[in-house]
Formats: sequence, C-alpha cells, structure tokens
Amino acid sequence: AANTSYADFPRLAALAAADGFLPRQLTYRGGRLVFSWGIVLLALFAMGLVILFNASTTNLIPLYAIGVFLSFRSSQTGMVVRARRIGRLKPGETAPGMETHLEHDPNWRRHMLISGFGALCTFVVMMVFAVTKFTEGAWFILVLLPTLVYVFFRIHRHYKDVAKALSWESVPPDAEPRVVQTLILVDDVHAETVRLVNFAKSLQHPWHAIHVGVNPEKAEKVKQKWQQRIGEGELVVLPSPYRLLAEPIREYIEQIQAKHAGCFVHMIMGHLAMDTFWAQALHQNTAFIFNLTFAQMENVVVTTVPYQIHKRDLEAAEHRPDTNILVSQ
Repeated sequence: AANTSYADFPRLAALAAADGFLPRQLTYRGGRLVFSWGIVLLALFAMGLVILFNASTTNLIPLYAIGVFLSFRSSQTGMVVRARRIGRLKPGETAPGMETHLEHDPNWRRHMLISGFGALCTFVVMMVFAVTKFTEGAWFILVLLPTLVYVFFRIHRHYKDVAKALSWESVPPDAEPRVVQTLILVDDVHAETVRLVNFAKSLQHPWHAIHVGVNPEKAEKVKQKWQQRIGEGELVVLPSPYRLLAEPIREYIEQIQAKHAGCFVHMIMGHLAMDTFWAQALHQNTAFIFNLTFAQMENVVVTTVPYQIHKRDLEAAEHRPDTNILVSQ
C-alpha cells in the first residue's frame, strides 16, 4: 500500500497540477526524474496522519479503505461515461478523448454494464466502511474529501483568473520606454556599498542612495562615511522615529512616482552571500522582507546584488587589523 502511494500519488498530483487543480510546482521533476514535490507533500501528510491518529493501524485502515474504494468507484464511473460516449459514435467514427481517441465499439453496452456494476459494488463497500467506522476515524476522510475538492476548484479558479489577467486582450502591453529612477539602499558604507554604486553607475540612469534613519547617531556616521569613502552621488536619510524599515521607503518611492509620473523606480539592495547555511543565518537577510513589500507596488523593480564572502576571505580577514566596522546585513 505504501509503495503504491509513493509511486502513483506524485504522478497523479502532477496530472492534476498540469490541469490547474493543484499548485504547478507538483509538475516539476527533480534531479532523479521523479516528482519530488509530490513525494515530499505525501510524506508530510503521512506523518501528520500518523501523529493525528496516534499511529493506530486500526484507526488508519478505514481511511485507507475508503480512499481505495472511492478511487475504484470513481474509475469505474469514468469507464461508464466513456462507454456512453463511445455508444453515441457511429461505426467508423472517432472522437478525441482525454488521452486517446474514442472509436465506436459494438459491445459498448456490455462494457458499460460491467463498469456500472463495479462502480455500484465499490460504492456500497465504501459506504459500509464510512457508516460502520465513522466514529473510529472514518469521519476524517469524509470531511477531508469535500474540503480537498473545494480547494482544488479554488486553485483552478485562481489559475484561470491569472491567465485572464495576463491575456493580451485584458491589458494591452505598453512597450514605450520610461524614465528610470535608481535608488541604492544603504545600511552602512563598506566594500559591499562600493559594488552597489558601481552597479548603479553601470546602468547609466539617474541614481542616489537612501538610508533609513532608525538610529539618528548611526545615520550621521553613515553620511560621514559616504562623503569620505564614496564621495559622489547623494545620500538621502529617511527618518524613521518608530524604527520602521519598509514603510519610509514606500512613502519615498510614492513621492518619486508622484513627481515623475509613469516612471520606474529601481531599488538596488545588497546581500551578503556566505558559503554555509549557518553563516548565512547569522545575518539579518532583510532583502527578503523588502522584496515582499516592494512586490506589491506598481512600477517598482528590485535588484539584489550579492557580495560573496568565502571562507578564505574570512581566514584572510583574521590577520588584518581590526577596523571596528560592524556589518549589520
């Protein structure tokens, strides 16, 4: 039973996802040519059921039985529908099906009766399990199935709405060039800041730097460092007395867009990229928070410029004099 689930559920989920009833990620194959997301999702659900039912096989068997006989009933019902469609065809006539072409079969009534009898039997067995084992755990699957069907159709509706929103007729594309205002988000002035400035200058658009002044004393030091080490461009300090990060930048961008109607605002942010996950976790990684905030704003483009610090760089830095610079990214 477990082997069947892990072999077939990822493929079944991929087919449903391809039709838009499950997240599209389930259609992706991993490096070993299997549907990795489906396997992971099935494993998580399996662990959740084991924990929820306290690993009781007696309570889990009704769930398995109802699911199996529901699948049998659904497949047999599908065969009845297929046989009826075949019966409507004339001899020699074909019609497109979901996977294969339908051709007239003179024995379609017999096939429909056999499939209908199988659907009836499996439906009776499923209902027997559902009634007799209802209080022993079968209620869970009876509640879960309609919930999943509702979720499937909501996902399908979402994909259809997104497709309509992206259609050519919905929003005619605007290919006219616009003015681009480039902003460099600066937390401190160090080697990474120089790379951000070089990148902004390479784009050849008007640019200036901004700093969220959560700490007034630090803001003054950043302005001094900017003049001493960068010496060009403008550094605008956005006051933030309530220690907010994204909101002052949002308001500043809205002011720029009101001044330059229809312009693009290009946000450039730095990101310290470490060799290991543990080293990366020691830094704030605020770029992710800003990306979520700016993704909701119109005509705002965010570029993250990584600054790689390898293990050899850290080893070399141990032999340098202490500069008393604390990087807070």
